[in-house]
Amino acid sequence: MTKQALVSYFYQSAFTVSLQKTLLVFSYRQKDVPQLLESAYLTEKDFHGFNSILVFVPSASAAHHDPAIYQWKQSFPITYIMPQEAAKTAPRAANVRVCREGDSFTVGYSEIKVFGSTDIGVSYLVSAEGLNVFHAGDLNLWHWREENSLREIAKAEALFYEKVAQIPKDTIDISFFPLDPNQGGFYDAGANHFIIALRPKVFFPMHFGPRGEIASEYARRAVSRRTTVFPLTQVRESALIDFSGSTPLVRSSAQHSRERREVDASVNLAAYIQADPFAQTDLPVQISEEKGTAKE
Repeated sequence: MTKQALVSYFYQSAFTVSLQKTLLVFSYRQKDVPQLLESAYLTEKDFHGFNSILVFVPSASAAHHDPAIYQWKQSFPITYIMPQEAAKTAPRAANVRVCREGDSFTVGYSEIKVFGSTDIGVSYLVSAEGLNVFHAGDLNLWHWREENSLREIAKAEALFYEKVAQIPKDTIDISFFPLDPNQGGFYDAGANHFIIALRPKVFFPMHFGPRGEIASEYARRAVSRRTTVFPLTQVRESALIDFSGSTPLVRSSAQHSRERREVDASVNLAAYIQADPFAQTDLPVQISEEKGTAKE
């Protein structure tokens, strides 16, 4: 059976992944994001056709947890997955699954493993529809060589390597990982180690804010036989990935997305996987003694 996924970018760390009848929503945020016009918001129109909608909240930070996610009708098959700190502010009516680092559980037909972070919160590995999707949240090598002491840098590196080592190697099909330009010349150190250590098949940069050129330049330089680095930098820009071959085939709808993003960007994400799969869519941190902190 052909395995395909439609990945759509919203802003910062927010993505959706459409997998046949399952929709994964990661770090969705629209509050205080001027780049995301109201016409491009993720809405209930995007949910039709899915039997399972999993909304992942990596942390209680405003960068990853927007109350807008609870405005969607609970009649949809939505499950919210988040750490305890985030769940404290979730409405009682929401179908929330509270988790912590080290947890492993099943929601519908999706298997979820919760891994750690080098900042607050967690990261997620989701197995759904025959594909493995990893979202790092704020897991990254957070340090600044220009500002931090050697002791702080060594501590940050040790923590990061420890967290990454717990994630299964050679199992990730789609990954989302930070490239933060605020880190200066070493903005890609965490991403480089992640790719070398875990060898995901497809890597999408995130957390680069308005600096889309950062993601594009990294993709140009980070050429690997095992990993395809693919930048999505425009709101509602999408990529369709076909895993049927020995190497994933990634196709972008960037031009069409740019033309549509100021009109009505809502799209039935399920349709692109089940109908015509290649149709265009319209679619510095201070390190403390305990942990680093990711800038929003």
